[in-house]
Order: sequence, then structure tokens, then C-alpha cells
Amino acid sequence: MTDLNSENLDAAIDDDGAAIKRDHFSPGDLCVVTGCARGFGRAISRRLAREGAKLAIWDLLDDEGEDTARLCRDAGAEVEFFHCDMSDPENIKSAAQAVLDRFGPAYAVVNNAGINLRTPAIDHPVEMWNKTLAVNLVGSFLCSQAFAREMIKLGRGAIINFASGRAIEGAVNSIAYAASKAGIIAMTKTLASEWAQYGIRANAIVPGVSETRQPLEAGGTLEELRERGKSIPLGRVGHPDDIAGMVVMLLSEDAAYITGQSIAINGGRIMLP
Repeated sequence: MTDLNSENLDAAIDDDGAAIKRDHFSPGDLCVVTGCARGFGRAISRRLAREGAKLAIWDLLDDEGEDTARLCRDAGAEVEFFHCDMSDPENIKSAAQAVLDRFGPAYAVVNNAGINLRTPAIDHPVEMWNKTLAVNLVGSFLCSQAFAREMIKLGRGAIINFASGRAIEGAVNSIAYAASKAGIIAMTKTLASEWAQYGIRANAIVPGVSETRQPLEAGGTLEELRERGKSIPLGRVGHPDDIAGMVVMLLSEDAAYITGQSIAINGGRIMLP
């Protein structure tokens, strides 16, 4: 045991730090990104391509998904697009197996795919509730589970789930969406707790309002959305590249001691404890 009064304490700590295994993404590692066709998923896929990842990218929108794959190839990545309906457990299972057959084990799974079906809570159909949770929450879990089995064998891996500020504040006319995203935060903590022993980290990103299609589906123009951003402490709404940068950081060596966290990227709009 090192003497806490020893003049050599700092040197001993430095030596220990150098010896700690800090597993992280390396160029050539496989990353799976769901919801790749648009918005965050498209930006994340392109950024990971530039970082040297091999990519298995998923979406229900074939033409736009293939276009994202083309952009990733243009950036030098080995990439394949896989059609997947995230509300269908069997489709998730078959898509995951197709990825494993094509590429082998994944280092990272980025569960970005999500839907927000809006209607007042008093009139919210159970079918809409079930569909939203199936895609956003159950789909993210099943995708994580499908790839974690191989991660466990290798003793390394990372899961990044997508929550939302609506998980913290609630969401008028989007009760199922808010509930699903709150579930993502709890699920992420649980996966982090259970899978840390296998060298797998799990974290959640909590994006704020950003320049994507989802906030515009509720009405308004991109210009009006940007105007709303002036009330945010940093003076703007988010951009998909803001989120892509956090994904890369969470896969990096600098994040090797981060797990079970929900990290808000919203310009200060919501400040988590």
C-alpha cells in the first residue's frame, strides 16, 4: 500500500493512471446507427465515417438511408445500409444478425431512431401509445441487447441511447413520447449497472430543440424555429452536428470513465442536476 504521506504519492498515482485500461473507439471499429436517414442519425453517421468507423446504418426509409450510406462512403467509410422497422422485434433481430454476419461484432450501438405521434392525452389512442414505446423504448432495448451479447464476449463496447428534454419537463400533446424518453433514461442507467462488469458503457444523450424535422412537424418554419432559439441561453437552437460531436466524445478515450449518464445538449435550455 502506498503511504499517503509519501513524497512519492503523486508519482505512484501517475504510474497507476498510465496503467489503467481505457477502452474506447478506434478507427475500424463497427458502429451501428439507427434512424440514419435524417436529422441526428444522418449527421452522426457522417461524422463517424470521418472518424474512420465501419458503419451499419438502419432506417425504415430506404432511399434516404441509402443516400446517407453514399455520403459516408464518400467520406471513406466501409458502410452498409439495412432496412429495419424498429417497431418490429423480429425485424430488429434479423437486421442485427445480418450486421453480425456481414461485419462481425459492433463496438458501438447508437439508438437514435424515434417517433413522436402527437395528440392530446385525453384522446391518446392506445395503439399510438404502443407504437411510440415500441419504436423509441423497446426498439432501443432490443437493439442494444442484440449486439451486447457479442460485446460481452469481447469485453468492450458502448451503447448510446437518445432521450429528450421532454423526459424531464413532460410534453403537451406528446405523452407517449415523453414517457418513452423517460424510460430511455432509466433503461440506460440499468444497462450501465448490469453491463459495466463486461466492459460495456451505456449513456444517454438528451438533445434540445434542434434543426431537424421533428419540431417542424408541430408547425412553423425553419426561420421561426431559429427565432425561438434566441430565448435559449446560448442564443440558438441546436444543430445535428452538435449531437454528432457528443456521440464521438462519448466513444472516445476521454469518456472511458463515463457510464450511466444522461448528458443534455440544449444550449442551457434545461440544466440537469
